[in-house]
Amino acid sequence: MLQNTFLHIPGVGPRMEAQIWESGIRNWKDALAGKELEILPSRIGRGIGRELEASLEHYVLGEAGFFSGRLTAPDRWRLFPDFPGRTAFLDIETDGLSPHFNSITVIGLYDGERYQAFIRGKNLEDFPAAVSPFSLLVTFNGSGFDLPFLRARFGSKVIPLRSPVLGHLDLMYVFRRLGIKGGLKKIEPLLGIERDPEVQGVDGYLAVLLWQDYLRGKREALARLVLYNFEDTVNLARLAALGYNLALRKIPFSLPELPLPERPRFPSI
Repeated sequence: MLQNTFLHIPGVGPRMEAQIWESGIRNWKDALAGKELEILPSRIGRGIGRELEASLEHYVLGEAGFFSGRLTAPDRWRLFPDFPGRTAFLDIETDGLSPHFNSITVIGLYDGERYQAFIRGKNLEDFPAAVSPFSLLVTFNGSGFDLPFLRARFGSKVIPLRSPVLGHLDLMYVFRRLGIKGGLKKIEPLLGIERDPEVQGVDGYLAVLLWQDYLRGKREALARLVLYNFEDTVNLARLAALGYNLALRKIPFSLPELPLPERPRFPSI
């Protein structure tokens, strides 16, 4: 869908994009092939070729941040799945709600095949190297929670505020646009996503208590906390595909929907 997108071009809004599609220009290739764009104001039409050539360059280089920086949060579903092999699903657990006064306890990172857990006091410092190959991070409410914590812990070089390379897709805003509101635990059952019975009913507050239990010597509490994070993280892949397909149905022409990913197995820690 990304190569059918014109919203990232300065001056092009949803109405103008719809007019471009209605004129028969459905993608960047059509526009760059010299099809008429007479519907565009001259100030936009004169520069659209340069904008799309730049878009292709960033696309080929896998620089998702160029596009996420130009699209509103609800429109960033269009980035998925155009960066295969360079997309990671991310979720964190913490010992409180403030990135200034509290700390990360677990980071979950899933590339569609492998889930990794980075645990405070064990391997948390390995996270920057693990996340560096990716071009697109997918979260749920990551803009307001996960990314501020990660920046506070690792700095903006690891999780930049704005970057032409690293993009961010926050699924919370995508589902809000679709009229599906609420947190992850509310949305998942609405969309038929189930969790391991071992962590049914566990939420962010209980995740804090599990970490405290682990610090008091209860090793099984850490295993349960990581399982909870595993569910939070890997379920994002299915949520992203479902959100993409639902949003795609609102586009006025046909594009193939995504298959829903298989659920991976929980690795031993």
